[in-house]
Amino acid sequence: MAEEARTLYFGYGSNLDRNDWLEWCEEKGVNPAGIEEITPCWLPDYRLKFHYRSTRRRGGAADVVPAGCGHAVPGVLFALTNQALANMDRKEGHPNYYERCIVNVLLPNGTSTEAVTYTLVEHRKGEYVAPTMHYAGLVRAGLKRRNLPIEDLKMAIENSDVSFPVPYLFVYGTLMAGESRGATLEQHTFQPGVTAQVKGKLYNLGNYPGMRPSEEDRVLGELYRLNDVFLGLQSLDRVEGFYGFKSDDSLFKRTLVEVETEEGKIWAWTYMYAVSIDEEHRIQSGDWRALDS
Repeated sequence: MAEEARTLYFGYGSNLDRNDWLEWCEEKGVNPAGIEEITPCWLPDYRLKFHYRSTRRRGGAADVVPAGCGHAVPGVLFALTNQALANMDRKEGHPNYYERCIVNVLLPNGTSTEAVTYTLVEHRKGEYVAPTMHYAGLVRAGLKRRNLPIEDLKMAIENSDVSFPVPYLFVYGTLMAGESRGATLEQHTFQPGVTAQVKGKLYNLGNYPGMRPSEEDRVLGELYRLNDVFLGLQSLDRVEGFYGFKSDDSLFKRTLVEVETEEGKIWAWTYMYAVSIDEEHRIQSGDWRALDS
């Protein structure tokens, strides 16, 4: 028998809480099966908003809205069977309250994929509506359980004009301290970088290196905190030849990865080489500076 087709789905808000899904299914008398959690992920160039009063939630319910450079909403990538998708449509009130849309999400291994998510229909968007403590608490717990930051949630609850949940940047080549473009990064950072590493493969591209996704290998580099995420990433996007998440012409693609430091793991922006390259150019040590030693 052929395996049933599944739809990739980006979940955020209350859908990060398994019990909330189970309670809704029990209330409606539907089978909760058919939803598989795959991995934490990010929805770039969006931010969380509370601008809709949910009768069921007795307060504000989360929505994701397009936003500028440096914004990103943390969430989870799920795979849904056709029946689970139909149930999720019903839970989200598709298409009368929230409606399906296709988005591109960033995966922890440096790749991306298309997925379905739900956004509030335009005529239901209004002024800020605070979520209840219970609703905010289950979203916060869902993020923390997956080692995802809660800054975007906090900013949305505070109805802040800005929300940059990831102020960190991982670099591994010419942007490192003492390298040819190190001075460029210094303009956008508070303090010196710390030694760090990420999953990936490193390649020698001549005057600079490029990182490609890999689950088994490590790339050595430095972790920095940007003093202005929006301006810093805009500047570095130009340096790295990144033309936006919808472009197929970028030399490097900006993404979000988990970075390993002596203090633990932290999410950070980084740039992955967007072009395939022959393995003969691989830097086996994963260390750009090792080429000069």
